[in-house]
Amino acid sequence: MKKIFNLAVAMSVIASSLFFASCGEDDEEEEPKQEQNTNNNDNQNNNQNENKPAGEAKTSITAVAGDSYSISNAKLGISGASLSIVDVTGSTVTVTVSGASITIGSAAADKSYAIVASDGYVTAASMSDAKANPEKVLFICKSGSVLASGTLATSADINTKAGETTFVKQ
Repeated sequence: MKKIFNLAVAMSVIASSLFFASCGEDDEEEEPKQEQNTNNNDNQNNNQNENKPAGEAKTSITAVAGDSYSISNAKLGISGASLSIVDVTGSTVTVTVSGASITIGSAAADKSYAIVASDGYVTAASMSDAKANPEKVLFICKSGSVLASGTLATSADINTKAGETTFVKQ
């Protein structure tokens, strides 16, 4: 009788270990499923990023001939105006803004330093004109061939009163 009892106990111990082992395998299967869900979430995030606009809004750019931008300045009521860089020669940049061709530069000898917007028109302005009407400054030629929002001007008269202009590459 003892042999049968010991055999039954041994069989129940072996059977119990098999059941516990099978439960452990089920737990292991859940972990890869979670990883797969994480990967799917990453793919969904990547797909959402692909749907975002290609250009990033910046407040200053280095002018390169042939580049095109969409510019906006909420203070001046300008949204999505087109800007094309026509020519870059030293510190002089020729641009076309909403159809108007304008040349500005950062060197002291250049007469035009900023682009100002007034009554729906854009024109070139000297530094003294930009300082006299900073609220109309759309963007400046900051240094070399860098075009920047008037809010980045070294002149406190301009940067504190100009509205922020953003450039989005097309």
